[in-house]
Amino acid sequence: MSSIPPTPLQPDRLMSHLYALCKGIGPRPPTSPQERQAAGYVKKTLGQLGYAEVQEQAFKSPSSLGWVIVICLLAAALAIPLAWAGGQWGKFAGGVLLVGSAIVLRGFFLAKFPFFQNLIARGDSQNLSLHVPPSGPEKRRVYLIGHLDTQKQRYLSPPPATGWMVVNGTLLILVPLLAGILLFLEFLLGWQGAAWWGWLAFALILFTLLAFLSDEIRPHVEGANDNASAVSVLLGIAEALKTQPVQHAGVTLLFTGCEEVICVGMEHYLRRFKPPKEDSYWIDLEMVGTGDLCYVTRHGISYLTRYEPAVEMVALATRTAQKHPELVVTGKDVVILEEVANLCNHGYQAICLTSYDQKGNLANWHRLSDNLEHIQPDTLSRAASFTWALVQEIDAL
Repeated sequence: MSSIPPTPLQPDRLMSHLYALCKGIGPRPPTSPQERQAAGYVKKTLGQLGYAEVQEQAFKSPSSLGWVIVICLLAAALAIPLAWAGGQWGKFAGGVLLVGSAIVLRGFFLAKFPFFQNLIARGDSQNLSLHVPPSGPEKRRVYLIGHLDTQKQRYLSPPPATGWMVVNGTLLILVPLLAGILLFLEFLLGWQGAAWWGWLAFALILFTLLAFLSDEIRPHVEGANDNASAVSVLLGIAEALKTQPVQHAGVTLLFTGCEEVICVGMEHYLRRFKPPKEDSYWIDLEMVGTGDLCYVTRHGISYLTRYEPAVEMVALATRTAQKHPELVVTGKDVVILEEVANLCNHGYQAICLTSYDQKGNLANWHRLSDNLEHIQPDTLSRAASFTWALVQEIDAL
């Protein structure tokens, strides 16, 4: 495969897909008709390129991440009055609710389904996938990922001061966890009355609950950077592969639904198809349309839910960046939660390519400013070219 980026990865071609998604469809909430329209656009575009074997996987999903967080915070908030009013066994029940909420939230921040997932997964969504075989014998497989849906404007994820997101995420887990442990101690030691810390924990949990409820009524964003930028790159690569197929690496393009509900589509894909782990390389594209490009070297939105990409994937990305200094891509720790979390949970080799602004934060993340007007075509094209070069590096293994 040539190292020169093909024509479909040039800015004008990529921006045409962004325009269709952002202006032709607009915001694409999880499980919404607009998310299905985005899937329809992808399927139609791939069909026009001559790909007839696009696979669609339907699944059920919640419509918002608030379903999990609000339920957990509501249970934690109710636990304190239950402990005050229910005597010693009330303290035990309150402790169970608090510790259980903390455990569910920690798992959720690692893209794990809560135990009540089936009760809240009422909306219809879909993944689309296309496998493009190599020109020669298939020795390995590369998966390229971009999600179809968009998030609401949220002031807690991230907060206006993005640097506080990891602290806030940690407290969201620690406060109910510590409060629950203290209630268990009170139950075991037979202590009576309501301690001062109970009032403090109740106030913090209630305030956070109200703040998340406020976020739930915000409008959905256009999602040009997050994540129409990735969808456009995958479509550009699909077009490029028609004329410049790789030699030994089959390429699977995976367009996921409901990523903004914490990676629901990816989890369903992995559980349903169980792709082989050997000779399998996953590249997740997230917000690659503005700012400076990087591959993520450490992820997580709390100190208690850090996760890291596979060592081999970091080495491949580093080698690709060194071979193509003109693309200006570096490794960087990023405050982010995306589909590499699922892949790490299941033991796959994966890495995320993203971009960041002058302050080192994800640009316009979950803000109404995430629109087509703030996309930088050069950044988008460089992201596509780097992805193309990384596929080439994997093909040459």
